[in-house]
Amino acid sequence: MAASSVRSRRRPAGAVVHRATKPSLTTNLSRLALSRPARTAYVVIGTAGLAALAIALVGPKRLGREVLRPLRGAIEPQAEKLWADSRPLRQQIAGLFQSATPTGRERLVRSFQSWIGHFHAT
Repeated sequence: MAASSVRSRRRPAGAVVHRATKPSLTTNLSRLALSRPARTAYVVIGTAGLAALAIALVGPKRLGREVLRPLRGAIEPQAEKLWADSRPLRQQIAGLFQSATPTGRERLVRSFQSWIGHFHAT
């Protein structure tokens, strides 16, 4: 009789569930340090450091006189031309948003976000 009561207390046969072990601190830190946002931060910090070094070596006035002004002079006309050339497209997009219903506007926003994300990724 004692044997039958022991058998009734046994758990039913089934799959053994293995619990996932918690990743170590080193694993978490290395995963975080090698992630895409971390690499982006490294690039931004490195670029800012190099810019600060250039300003310290050359001097802010000389940097503005010899680098920034000529660069602005070369880029500004092209940027203004691109902005002027894109005016019809900007007006067309603004017209789409104005004429859309609220639900249609949400769909347009999602569509444009998807398009911009695709354009940005390529």
